[in-house]
Amino acid sequence: MMPNYLSFVRGVVDSDDLPLNVSRETLQQHKLLKVIKKKLVRKTLDMIKKMDPEDYEKFWKEYSTNLKLGTIEDSTNRTRLAKLLRFLSSSSKDKLISLAEYVERMKEKQEHIYYMAGASKSEVENSPFVERLQKKGYEVLYLTEAIDEYAINAIPEFEGKKFQNVAKEGLTIDEGEGAKERLEKLKTTFEPLTKWLSEEALKDE
Repeated sequence: MMPNYLSFVRGVVDSDDLPLNVSRETLQQHKLLKVIKKKLVRKTLDMIKKMDPEDYEKFWKEYSTNLKLGTIEDSTNRTRLAKLLRFLSSSSKDKLISLAEYVERMKEKQEHIYYMAGASKSEVENSPFVERLQKKGYEVLYLTEAIDEYAINAIPEFEGKKFQNVAKEGLTIDEGEGAKERLEKLKTTFEPLTKWLSEEALKDE
């Protein structure tokens, strides 16, 4: 009844609508069974979401890989699962944070959720890519398990914010309207020079 990533869940389903005098194969194809399975998964994820923070911390230590695997495999419930994910970050010390907490702390005009993947917390936090972002006041998520980056890549966006690997070549840090305004001023300042270069200095003889 439950998907692989929720294989640790045990329970009994009581239904008066499922036929009992049919083969197991026929029962597995029964439409009602599919509906029950869908509702069971959603109900389970909702129950996990409502857990007390201390209880959830213990639960996460035991089943974090399951939830990350679910984020990759279960496209139907990916949004629900994304809300359950927890990661260390450049601002959280040894405390795990949710994606919602990260978004809540984002700088004004920040457009991306920044992350860095590595083999350990020490490796990631000492990365020059992370240090560069920290100096500019940006928080960076630490992805220190092999499955982490696969899980993040499976999520197109979270609360309207896309994910950005800070180690990606050619990364430009979004700094909002201020950076855009400075760029426009530079373009205006150097417009006469660039125009002269294109029309006179660099034209074919």
